[in-house]
Amino acid sequence: MIYPNGKLMNPPPIAMGIFTSLLKTNGFEVDLFDSTLYPDPESIGSDEAKEENLQARPADYGSRGIKLKESRMEVDLIEKVKEFSPDIIALSLLESTYSKALSLLLAIKDFKIPVIAGGVFATFAPEVVLANESINMVCIGEGEEALIEVCQRMVAGADYSDVDNLWFKSDGRIIRNKLRKPVDINELLIPDYSLFEPERFLRPMGGKIYRAIPIETNRGCPYSCTFCNSPAIAELYKNNGHYKPFFRKKDIRVIGKELRYLVKRWDAEYVYFSSDTFLTLTDTEFDSFIAVYKEIGLPFWMQSRVEAITEYRIRKLKEVGCHRMSIGLEHGNDDFRRRVLKKKFVNKQMIKASKIIAKVGIPLTVNNIIGFPDETRELVFDTVELNRKLTFDTVNAVAFAPFHGTPLQKLCVARGYISEDFNPGSLNVDAPLDMPQLSQEQIKGLRRTFALYTRLPKKYWPQIEKAEKFDEEGNRIFADLQKVYRDKYFV
Repeated sequence: MIYPNGKLMNPPPIAMGIFTSLLKTNGFEVDLFDSTLYPDPESIGSDEAKEENLQARPADYGSRGIKLKESRMEVDLIEKVKEFSPDIIALSLLESTYSKALSLLLAIKDFKIPVIAGGVFATFAPEVVLANESINMVCIGEGEEALIEVCQRMVAGADYSDVDNLWFKSDGRIIRNKLRKPVDINELLIPDYSLFEPERFLRPMGGKIYRAIPIETNRGCPYSCTFCNSPAIAELYKNNGHYKPFFRKKDIRVIGKELRYLVKRWDAEYVYFSSDTFLTLTDTEFDSFIAVYKEIGLPFWMQSRVEAITEYRIRKLKEVGCHRMSIGLEHGNDDFRRRVLKKKFVNKQMIKASKIIAKVGIPLTVNNIIGFPDETRELVFDTVELNRKLTFDTVNAVAFAPFHGTPLQKLCVARGYISEDFNPGSLNVDAPLDMPQLSQEQIKGLRRTFALYTRLPKKYWPQIEKAEKFDEEGNRIFADLQKVYRDKYFV
């Protein structure tokens, strides 16, 4: 398996852990090449970018002995392929890491090993992915059953071109097989992270490095945000005859079993719940989770929606160890957020949720997106103004990315902002959209000064506006304001 990740980004991916368990249990030898600990000359890492832009508290990776590799990842991959001699390579793809994936595949193209690509990018842009000569097949949707079936057929010397969920290139055409039903996530094996290096479990959370394990509590999403491809995958399954909701919740007893095992197995110091909508629990499910997590006793991070925040739930989460939480605001204009993003809560709800979380004492990160199609500078400042009314520990602002499979990607194509096969690439440095009313440079400048605008007194705003420019004066002013911000808010 190849995991082309950004530098020092995220804990070990749950999908790779599940695939490792499944493959080993079914008798296959499996190894992993993970690019996370390699330097990335094309862009700074996500955590570095957040620290630079004052969107995360500074953390010292060196305090836990994390060092980037000094060798070239392409050279190391060639050596691993020579040593392991795989019969098939499974590749996980995001749009943000696609160029890195292609670089790795180019390095080993002479081995002529079949490559299967999966992940959200492969699911929503299969023709784009299959256009690359190094990729033989893509997995649409979930891959647990499809990958095992392909491997079993390869062992038997049988044809695997009709395996459900797979698309193939064949004689200049694409074979499109049907989509199998979603897996029962309560029946999945516990993820096996043993192929990942020990340093991969170390994550900065609130300025401190912890050994963290990721946990999947649900899969899919019940909401319909137009910038996210979760609704699109639910629609994909529905359109292929699978009418049960794609959104599935794990039984709390299963979550408890996984927690107890993984915490002990990896000597965890922190739990990282991966769900975008952690609090989509009934009252009974929530109380059951609280009872289960009392046994664990570790600090944890989770993210959820404004609509799910109640003082009772936040107090209970605090009691059992919630160390930090994140909420996606995305935009501060009620009409724009409802009409364009299809997020239906109102600003008053966000303000109320922020107050509840602050009152209970859980540090909050507010997530925002700027540079949406047709957005103006004035609309960006609606988001700034709402954030100024909130109580939070850190605030994120990322550039909008037109991901395949989302309604807003289609809108961007229709507006002529991007081509159909456009890939936004890394979002740490660039801004994908360049619009007449809001240019790439303006979006990048607003992203780096967003935290300053949301917290510093407005007497600083003329200086902050100058710091939006990436010239000598702008960089100098930004460095000065960084110090002001850190001294005041990151003490």
